[in-house]
Order: sequence, then structure tokens, then C-alpha cells
Amino acid sequence: MVWQNGWNMFITKLQALGKGRYEVMTDSGIVFVLYKGDLARYDVHEGEEVTSEKLEEIYSDTLYKRAVNRTLYLLGQKDYTLHELEEKLENGKYPESVIRAALETVQDYGYVDDERYTRRYVECYLERKSGDKIRRELMQKGISRDMIGRVLQEVREQAGDEEGRIERRQIRQLLEKRHFDKTADRKERDRHFAFLMRRGYSATDITAVFREWG
Repeated sequence: MVWQNGWNMFITKLQALGKGRYEVMTDSGIVFVLYKGDLARYDVHEGEEVTSEKLEEIYSDTLYKRAVNRTLYLLGQKDYTLHELEEKLENGKYPESVIRAALETVQDYGYVDDERYTRRYVECYLERKSGDKIRRELMQKGISRDMIGRVLQEVREQAGDEEGRIERRQIRQLLEKRHFDKTADRKERDRHFAFLMRRGYSATDITAVFREWG
């Protein structure tokens, strides 16, 4: 695998991070982390040039393998989306090409699957959260709006909830938990209405429940 376009790089700075780790800064703007032993093995020194051949070796023999292992470790703790894993590796200062290759590897082995993640998330929270709230949370995790909409519709249909009965039931439960007085005046109703809107419920569903309660 070709990691760079045949470029040599100049090491502008080696910044100690503690525990034998060093941040390697280059004149191309690429930054990565190596251990003290790696620096010795690859003969990397501040103020010196690193050939493209040596960079290929560093990327493939060390950084790529560590990125894959880091990703597998994270997935062993809980499920992640591709976007979340990408952010984790970026925080670990892995180069972009290494991150891309590592994520392609775990995808190819089926360890990460955004659609599977989305389906599990929707199935887990459909009875507890509004569809809009689920949609916002998944989009923050890097899932596309189209995928979320499609999976939400499929899960709703499987649950026999094409008409949004689940969300109206959630609204009733929330109002009961907040000790909503069905004889409340307009100001009190507006306060509960605003709360439910913040939770992601539609004005249509909220109004329908209020009408049920007179």
C-alpha cells in the first residue's frame, strides 16, 4: 500500500508526550506519534530528513498496525460508528492515510457497520425517545439523514407504529411524570408544550395528546 506520494519529509520537531511517546512534527504538516524505541529503530531525529521509503515502513509496519489494534480495542468495549472511530484515531494523531486504511480493514472484516449500528440504536431507543431526538443523536455520530430515515421507517413498520402511536404514548408518560394537570391554564400548557418540543416531539403529536385530555 502506498502511504505517501514519494515525498521525503523534514522532521521539524520531536515533542515529548510522556510515557516514552513523542509527537513527530514534519514540514508537510503531517503529525504522528512514535515511541522512543521507534525513533531509534527508524533512526528518526529532529532537524533531519526522512525518506519516503522510511515513511512507508513507519506507516505500514507501525502506525497502521497500531491504528487497527486501537480500533479493535475500542470496538471491544462498545459499538462505534465509523465517524466516531475516525475521531478517536484523529485524537491519537494518526495520519489521514493510516486512519483510512485501518477503518477500511475493520469494515472489510465486518467489525463496524453503520447501518447495523443505526438499526440497533433505533430499536433500543424507539420506545424511549422521539424520532427527532434519535435522528439528531445519530447525525451527531456521523450517520447520514437518509440512512436514519430509512431505518426509522423500517423499525416503525416492524413495530406496527406507522402512525406514531409510540411517540404519543411517550408524551403521555412524560406529562404524567411531570404531574401535568389536565385542567391547567394556557400558560402552564405552553410550558409543558415547550418542554416536549425540546425533547424532539412534533407539535402535531403534542397537540393531539392535549386534545385527548380536553
